[in-house]
Amino acid sequence: MNSIHTFAIGDIHGRADLLRGLLDGISSRASRMGYTYRIVFLGDVIDHGPESRQAMSLVSTTLNQIPGSRLILGNHDSFILRMLNETDQVRRQALILHWIAKMGGGATLASYGLDFSDVDPARILDVIDAGHVEILRGAEKYVELDRHILVHAGLEPGVAMDRQDPYKLMWIREPFLSHRGSFGKTVVHGHTATSSIMAERFHGRIAIDTGAYERGLLSALHIMPDGRETVVQAVSPVAGVVTMIDGGILDLGGANTAHSRFFGRLRNA
Repeated sequence: MNSIHTFAIGDIHGRADLLRGLLDGISSRASRMGYTYRIVFLGDVIDHGPESRQAMSLVSTTLNQIPGSRLILGNHDSFILRMLNETDQVRRQALILHWIAKMGGGATLASYGLDFSDVDPARILDVIDAGHVEILRGAEKYVELDRHILVHAGLEPGVAMDRQDPYKLMWIREPFLSHRGSFGKTVVHGHTATSSIMAERFHGRIAIDTGAYERGLLSALHIMPDGRETVVQAVSPVAGVVTMIDGGILDLGGANTAHSRFFGRLRNA
C-alpha cells in the first residue's frame, strides 16, 4: 500500500494568509506524527482575494519542495492562459475586461503590482510572473489516487476519465452536483462552495471549497494511505491571525459515514 498521506486543498482565491497557515500546520503535524505527505491544490489559486501573487509563490515553493505535490488547473487559473493565448487584440481586451469586472482579476493584477493609473492595456498581463505562468501551463487536469479522484470542478457522469472534457473538469456544476450514481472512486472537488462552513459529503463526492475569500476559511481533505479521510482548516478569527483547526465532513448523502464529524480542538498553526 502507498504510505504517502495526501492533502487536497480547496479554492484559495488569493488568501495567501490562510494558505500559509494551512501549509505550516500540515507540515508541523506531519513532522510530529512522523509521516510523509504531499499536497494537491485543487485550483483557483488566484482572483478575488488580495494576495494572488503570494499564493502562487506558496504553491510554487510547495511544488518544488514537497515531492509528489501537484497543482490542478482551476477555471480562474486557466483564464490567465486563455488571455495570454489569445492572438486577436480586440478579443484579448474583451477577455481582460471580463476577468477584471466579473472574475476578481483586478485584485490579482494589483497583487502583482500593476499601477492602474498608468497602464498600457496591450501589456497589462506582463506584470504576471513568468514562472507562475509556467506553473499554470504545467498544471494537471485531475489527479487520480487509489480510492479518490481529485479535480477542480467535477466530472461528467457516464464519461470515462480518459474522455472527460478538460473544460468541464474546470467548470462543470450540473449534472455533476445532482448525480447520485457512482464514479468508481470518490470525487474530491472545489469550484462550488459548500453551503455550510464544512466540507460536505454527497453520493460519490466530497466538496471542499469552504469559501476562503468570502468566509475566511480554507479547507484541506487529508486522505490517509488506507483511504480514510479527515479535514483540517485554516481560519482567520481576527485580522493578522491564522489558526489551524480539525474540521469535519458534513454527511449530506454519502455512503461512507454514518454521522457528521464536527469540529475538533483548535491548534495554532
